[in-house]
Amino acid sequence: MTIRCSCGRSFDAAVDPTVPEVAVRCPSCGQTLRVVNRNAAQAAAAPADVVAAKLRRYEVLSGVLWLIIGALQVAFLYTAAAGVWNIVNAIIRLRSVKNIRSGNPEVVQWYDGRKTSLIIFAVVNIVLGAAVGVVLVLFDCWVRNYALKNKGAFTGISAASGGK
Repeated sequence: MTIRCSCGRSFDAAVDPTVPEVAVRCPSCGQTLRVVNRNAAQAAAAPADVVAAKLRRYEVLSGVLWLIIGALQVAFLYTAAAGVWNIVNAIIRLRSVKNIRSGNPEVVQWYDGRKTSLIIFAVVNIVLGAAVGVVLVLFDCWVRNYALKNKGAFTGISAASGGK
């Protein structure tokens, strides 16, 4: 982050992007400055609709990538079983994207119970799919973590209030 001090000098400071306000010392004059990290404040106050929209985009991206991987796997006979599995599950996923909306607590329940299915996806793709889909399983794990980290957008209970 580039900071401009009252002495007129600008300097770069390493700031934790999750901390909303930090104190930094100007290397030129030694003055301590309190700096508001606007990115952290915006991320902390992400509206529920924004979180839901991002999650829908991630799910659509994942679904389309699973379709592509599945089609490639079907093209090779030895990975066809994993390809069919991936295509069917991608279609189911793409059809269910409309259910991802703020205030829908079922979204959290679905992602919370998704850990086992992600492990099954990884095993199927390692055993039957020549490990092509394992990278996408890692992306799906990241999406799951994003959904659970922002579960307040779906349950109405903020993480700051200690709700689960």
